[in-house]
Amino acid sequence: MCEITKTLTIPVDGKKTDFRLTKLDAFSGASLLRMLSHLPAGDDFLSFFSTLPDEDMRWLMTVCLEHCEVLLPAGWNPVMTRGEWSWIELEHDVATCLKLTIEEVLWTLEGFFGGGASGSQPGTPDS
Repeated sequence: MCEITKTLTIPVDGKKTDFRLTKLDAFSGASLLRMLSHLPAGDDFLSFFSTLPDEDMRWLMTVCLEHCEVLLPAGWNPVMTRGEWSWIELEHDVATCLKLTIEEVLWTLEGFFGGGASGSQPGTPDS
């Protein structure tokens, strides 16, 4: 059985924070691939994000952040639920939200193109 979750650690407000990502479902993943098909060969994610229309960027970030959880003292808590912030601390943290979005995209597509691991510090893999 393939792994559909992964844990990674990234800093939030200077403090190492654990996040758990769940791969996107097949429909969201297919939509993501359709978006990426418009990326010219050789371009990177920064240029991809800069060319996305606002509504596509909002969709992509929302879908990705709805598949992210943060480890709090009480346990795992979703970052977003149904397009609303569940962990309010990230609402104005553009850098962390973009980092989580990129990590989610890379995690979902890992293996699809024959590789492509992220540069984040890995945590303990979940299944």
